Amino acid sequence: MEERASSRSFSSASSSVSNLSKDRSRSNSKKRNFKYKKKQIKRVKHTVEFPPLDQQLLNFDQFQELYVNNDIPTEKLRLLYQTYERKWENKQKELFFDQHKDEPWIQDKYNPVNRREFQEERNQLAQNRFNEFLKQYNMGGFNNINLTLTEMQVMDLFELNDHFYNDDPDVPFWEFQLKESVDIIKAPFFGSDPNQNSVFIKNVPLPLSRADIVKSLSQMGGYVSLTLSEPNKLQNYTRIGWVSFDGEEYCNRCVNDESITIKGHVLQFQKQQEKRKFVRVFKSVEYNKLLKDLQQQRELIKVLDKEKGISGNPLIEGPLKDRDDPTFNRQLDIQTLYLRRIHNYCYWSGAEFSDYRLLVSKVGYHFFRLDQKKKCNLEWQDIIQALCNRRREESSDELPLSELIDNEIIQMGLKLRNTRQKDAYPCIFCEKQFQGGTFLIKHISLKHEKQYWEHQQSLRQQVIDQQMATNHKIERISKATIQRQIFLKGAIDQAQLQENKVQLPINFAPRVQQRQYKDLDSIAQDKTQPAIMFQIRETKVNYNDI
Repeated sequence: MEERASSRSFSSASSSVSNLSKDRSRSNSKKRNFKYKKKQIKRVKHTVEFPPLDQQLLNFDQFQELYVNNDIPTEKLRLLYQTYERKWENKQKELFFDQHKDEPWIQDKYNPVNRREFQEERNQLAQNRFNEFLKQYNMGGFNNINLTLTEMQVMDLFELNDHFYNDDPDVPFWEFQLKESVDIIKAPFFGSDPNQNSVFIKNVPLPLSRADIVKSLSQMGGYVSLTLSEPNKLQNYTRIGWVSFDGEEYCNRCVNDESITIKGHVLQFQKQQEKRKFVRVFKSVEYNKLLKDLQQQRELIKVLDKEKGISGNPLIEGPLKDRDDPTFNRQLDIQTLYLRRIHNYCYWSGAEFSDYRLLVSKVGYHFFRLDQKKKCNLEWQDIIQALCNRRREESSDELPLSELIDNEIIQMGLKLRNTRQKDAYPCIFCEKQFQGGTFLIKHISLKHEKQYWEHQQSLRQQVIDQQMATNHKIERISKATIQRQIFLKGAIDQAQLQENKVQLPINFAPRVQQRQYKDLDSIAQDKTQPAIMFQIRETKVNYNDI
């Protein structure tokens, strides 16, 4: 009995000790938690209401005065001010777009219907030029083409004055003025002088659209094409223009008529002022890279031909010429000439233009190669090939309005999609579902023809406004940002093109104005400036800067 009592007392004592230790551990844990809670920093959320975005932009000092009583740290306030600036710019763009969206100049620039019409006009012009080029090519008209010059030929053909002649080793080409006795149009250069067959429109009235002008000009004999400039914001967004004709006689006849009247507005024509013709000459080329240039040109021709609906091009058929082939240089020159004449693309500048006249005025009447062994410091052929690769990867084709409306109808159906069939495309007029957008549109056009037509009409203006606003926003961003670059280290790896930077001297293309590659616009500056490294950076852009 005594043993049992002693065991019970021992167990009770041990249990009391364990309970006491548990209580102590709990109290210690509470103390630790209390200490931990003390150390935690409570984050203060600063929610502020920005000033009205439809009024004048405040500077930072004015912005700071508004929130003097909010006890916001200066660093946080600067971040809030940057957000305010972005919101203000976006709001101003929206207000500007809503104010001007019905004007002809902005309709021509952003309306998908107008842009599509211009694209079809451009494609038809390229097809006509292709037929002329193909006829001359099949007759052997380019057999004696030669765009490779010796130093002696340079002395004979060009005026070597101080204004154009530049011996800077970092500049890969010279610019020369042609002597008056040299005819760039004839063999072996086969160039072209678009200024001979074009007239200048000094002022395009604001109420006139491109379609209005083209309709009137088409009734004139020998009309070929119309080019309009960007709107001038300092002159109420008016534009200037150039009209190309099929021959100098049609051009002179237009100038003699002096003007035409369209919808009560007068268009006045005048002859282009005669300018001295300039060309560019590469100081040297690496012949082991010319084979890659030939291949790059052929691939680019395939892409541009497809965009403009050109087929049956003999230049992209058959095997590539070998570097030792005696006709290798001729094939390279013909492809260079083809890209300039048909697609307004100067391969040796890496630049594309809206028309041939603009190409000639920016990068010269021709681009020659100098036959010598002297090498430049920079890998210019690699840069050119990289620009060519980028152009091949980007398509300038735009969807017709009908396809844009169909896409909008598909998206409307997807928003109502049943979650049980996540890969299905439901019809917005019935309960049927399909495995693809093409089948859905075919079903709607056949089974719901009247509803489909009514829906198209109701969505038409909505899709146009949406596309115009989207294109407007994209262009504003692209002008505000200098984007990705390319880094040259030996041969360029196309896979690394998106990640790296490139050292591009400004004087690479001093006169080039890019049509599509907005991130390369910064190259187009005075060639006398030193070489720089372009970095990714944000810049403030005036919302009126169109």
